[in-house]
Amino acid sequence: MADDCTVVRFSNESHSARIESLKSNDNGDKMSDSVPEFGLFYVLCISLSIVTYVLDYILACWLLYYYSVNGQGLYLALTLTFIVLPAILMTAFSMRWYIVDHDDPSLGKPSVGKWVLRIILLLLQLAPLLRYCDALSYGLRSRVAAVSGNRQRQSKLYRRMLDEDSNGALLRLFHCFLHAAPQALVQLMILLQNASEEQAFTQMSLNVTVLQMWTAICGVVSIAWSLTSYHRSVRYARDDKEKVLWTGTVVAFCWHLTSAVSRLLALALLASLRPVWMGAVCVLHWAVMGAWLALGQAQTAVCASRCEEVLLSTALGLAYILAFIAPRDGPTRYSYLAYYLVCFMENTGALVVWCVTYNSTAYPSLYYGAVVLQVSTFLLSLVFMFMYYRCFHPSAPHRKCLDTAGPSSSHTDKQMNATYSKAFTHS
Repeated sequence: MADDCTVVRFSNESHSARIESLKSNDNGDKMSDSVPEFGLFYVLCISLSIVTYVLDYILACWLLYYYSVNGQGLYLALTLTFIVLPAILMTAFSMRWYIVDHDDPSLGKPSVGKWVLRIILLLLQLAPLLRYCDALSYGLRSRVAAVSGNRQRQSKLYRRMLDEDSNGALLRLFHCFLHAAPQALVQLMILLQNASEEQAFTQMSLNVTVLQMWTAICGVVSIAWSLTSYHRSVRYARDDKEKVLWTGTVVAFCWHLTSAVSRLLALALLASLRPVWMGAVCVLHWAVMGAWLALGQAQTAVCASRCEEVLLSTALGLAYILAFIAPRDGPTRYSYLAYYLVCFMENTGALVVWCVTYNSTAYPSLYYGAVVLQVSTFLLSLVFMFMYYRCFHPSAPHRKCLDTAGPSSSHTDKQMNATYSKAFTHS
């Protein structure tokens, strides 16, 4: 007899959802036959998430060491804050989800040894890493079950893999907005300030400068990949959504990468000259976006009360300083239009301050290079976004003409089964 599994069914109403229990029936064998296999591309996606997460922490801890040795207390405090605070929040979220899963009879009871391992890794502030390792484990075991011909076990393990992957992707998204993005912004600001002061720049260790550059680069890549991975994972975890092909994943990554570079560079340019102004812009942006979401955009299935909707709106408003995340199902073109229009005005204001305040004759390459890079990456992000929604989005009318055989086969994209997921939405 097949085990029960839990599926989240989203209704047409954006604020409602129901959880059904799928029991074994006459169509069970047919459903199992349609379960896709855990392929190489999924392994690459999860591995990339693990690598970027580990690199973020290694580089940040390395910077902590250099700042402490050089006696740079302010930089040390900022870097340490953006390491500890996100880790604590992610650990709390992950532990709560484990407790919820423990109370769900359809998911089974983990062993004492597994609970001990979870607690140890959570205490080490490695919540997303634990989720991704579990996803890899379930995925590989589902692959073994498929080879052995046990379709029922493959179906169960594959759903568990999707569950862990989507949960890990959501935790990684929190981590990027609370850790990677602030770290990249702080290091870019420091680099720009030191580049403007020749004496300070020459006195700074070359190792620290190179490390700051790699921290900023890794942070931007992590932000882009976390957004791409989250959107992809949520679509794969829901049976009412078409799946994103590997070509769409690549284009979406380029879109989020150029958008993150443009946004972070604009804020860093302003922060290097007027840090208080940059802080005021971010706080105002947070307040406006949070109010906009609370007044009509954030009715999602994850919120059981109005209070939870306000808290979610506050959290998303903070994320909107850097990127747009659709809080509910439905058309998002006008939301994207409004968001990018606001970002364009803020970025333009930051560039105006940079051009008026910075001494272009002293460092012309930095002066003009920063402007060209910020403008070009913003325009490229719009181009990639239009490409994605026109040709590579699962519901795009022209996607069929661009679908090619690759790591994500048509069997995988068309015959995906459901899973229970903590992730709240995807547009």
